[in-house]
Amino acid sequence: MQDRRTALRRGAALGLAAGLWNTRLFAAVYLEPEQARKVLLPQAASFQPWNLAIDAQALAQATQHPVPAGFQPTAWEGLDAQGARAGFVLVDHVIGKYEWIDYGVGFAPDGTVLGVEILAYRESHGGEVRNIAWRKQFAGRKGPGQIRFNDDIRNISGATLSSQHVTEGVQRLAALVAQQLQKPARS
Repeated sequence: MQDRRTALRRGAALGLAAGLWNTRLFAAVYLEPEQARKVLLPQAASFQPWNLAIDAQALAQATQHPVPAGFQPTAWEGLDAQGARAGFVLVDHVIGKYEWIDYGVGFAPDGTVLGVEILAYRESHGGEVRNIAWRKQFAGRKGPGQIRFNDDIRNISGATLSSQHVTEGVQRLAALVAQQLQKPARS
């Protein structure tokens, strides 16, 4: 009887430890932000920080989705070898089902999406958002009206929440870039 109890306790402890460790087992970092900048905007010779003025209410209205608390993407302006604007790269994160997904988006100088990269993925399921074919759907789209989940960007069966949340994140960043580009240039 004592051996059975001991075995059950050990089994329960191992199961609990495995359950807690399980989410970290699948965590993977694919690109650092510096690497993502070069992948998403290869024509840029240099990058400088791009300070964003975030109007959460206008973003929520443009995307039809609430802006997450603490929304503060990191942004860079890419410059070509002559110092002209080559585009922008923004890095942010969204929640998958339980864990964060770090992603980056490259934008042309006019705000058109050039590409999307998944920088880090921590979920055990739904990693299909890293598939090139799925991420290519974003290229060439401009503004939040052209980046709608299940309308413009297709769902991934088995990765519904990840694909939906990444889509909403890219849509939010596209709206933010559009807002920034509409502001008059400071002299």
